[in-house]
Amino acid sequence: MDSPDPTPSSASTSAASPAPRRLRWWQRPSVISLGATVLLLALAGGWSAWELRGVPGQADSAGAAAAGQAGMPWQVNAPGDGTSEVFGLHLGRSSLADVTHRFERDLRVALVVPLGQPGAVPALEAYVETFQAGGIQGRLVLAFDADAAWLGDALRRSPRDTVAGSGSVRQHALSEDDRLQAQSLVLSALAFVPAARLDEATVQARFGAPAERVVGPQGEAQWLYPDRGLAIVLPPAEGDLARAKAVLQYVAPRDFDTRLRDPLRRAGAGG
Repeated sequence: MDSPDPTPSSASTSAASPAPRRLRWWQRPSVISLGATVLLLALAGGWSAWELRGVPGQADSAGAAAAGQAGMPWQVNAPGDGTSEVFGLHLGRSSLADVTHRFERDLRVALVVPLGQPGAVPALEAYVETFQAGGIQGRLVLAFDADAAWLGDALRRSPRDTVAGSGSVRQHALSEDDRLQAQSLVLSALAFVPAARLDEATVQARFGAPAERVVGPQGEAQWLYPDRGLAIVLPPAEGDLARAKAVLQYVAPRDFDTRLRDPLRRAGAGG
């Protein structure tokens, strides 16, 4: 369950690591609260096209089947206590143990560190490769709150690691003891990367008008819904990001400014 992503681009630690390089803005963990993994997913191409209104059919896994009963991406329950619930997961309350029980063998957990950023604090992330919400297929990435000191110690205790995402990040497996300790960590953010290519008209129809729109330095559009703890990233029509997938980012509404709006503004200012 805790093995890093065995992507075709991964390399073992015995192989030479890529030379450090300056990451572009969309590869910086400060841009998207979940760290570099979401960004790599967003840039990945080649998935089958699906309609956002849903496609009938059976899920490919137990985790996908469970997710298919948990509602649509635009169905966010924000009860007013600063938390929110989407896909049956409660941001600010659900633990890694809850998520593990939900997805079982479909869940992959790792410490993720971006390459080219010396001293970067690792992030504890998990993902479900095949996730289906109400007939909409995509990938799900989850982030958990953890103490920075524990993250650093867990990184040093990691039994193995791989380079993934075409050499942009290094994923470190958790030791058995750290995996058990991590079960109590609380879900702080998640991102859904639908296989369908979303346009502004579809987003407007399904999610409504955003409270704020932010245009990034390469033309990407950020649609912000702070009352739901939601930010939607839409790629531009042209340029390096034109072939990227849309990313739907969810946090507890009480954390919207610190985890989403403020990092986006810093990135837009060239931070």
